[in-house]
Amino acid sequence: MSKTTILIADDQPLIRDGLAAILSMQETYVVVARTGDGLTAIQQVKLHRPQLVLMDIHMPKLDGLEATKQIKNEFPEIKVLILSTFEDEEYILEAIRHGASGFIVKGIETDKMLSTIRDCLDGRINYPLSIQTRLIQELYSSEHHEKRSAYVIHTPYPDQPSEERLPSLTIQERNIVGKLIQGKSNQAIASELFLTTGTVKNYLSTIYKKLEVSSRSEAIAFLHKHNL
Repeated sequence: MSKTTILIADDQPLIRDGLAAILSMQETYVVVARTGDGLTAIQQVKLHRPQLVLMDIHMPKLDGLEATKQIKNEFPEIKVLILSTFEDEEYILEAIRHGASGFIVKGIETDKMLSTIRDCLDGRINYPLSIQTRLIQELYSSEHHEKRSAYVIHTPYPDQPSEERLPSLTIQERNIVGKLIQGKSNQAIASELFLTTGTVKNYLSTIYKKLEVSSRSEAIAFLHKHNL
């Protein structure tokens, strides 16, 4: 019987080694790689093509959100489970938007963790009630927007109140906006948020489109003007 291949990405050696030890005791799983940062996680995914990735959110070089997004864009068949704490609820939701199949709470009982992994591999997804509610609300909102034409991100409305544009930003985009307002350079933002400079530039390009501005100075002026 072939084993399910798993990659573990977590910047805490104790966490990733502990998970690897638990999974190695199971006849149905084999850990093909372990890494402590998001950038290496992507490289290892390309090398090993695992069936499942256990992905921490807060990692150096590249965070788990961006790593998940890139992995799912290139390898949509690979399943990703987020390693998190309940305090990371907003980040879990953002990861789900990027294609994650669910999450595992750090410190969870071994049986529950293995059950969550089996559910994920079988196509069953379990989210906390609060996140389920948020997803339903977003789906409902999405359907209404589609009926009216589309999201603001795709079809900006010239006369739309500018205050309504900010909520369309993702968690990471808001983090970058915060650094932008502080006058941080792209390199400084990348360093503080564990991203690459190129990734920051890509985020800024998306932010400019969402705010309907064309430059850094226009974005900052817009944010200050509207108290955002």
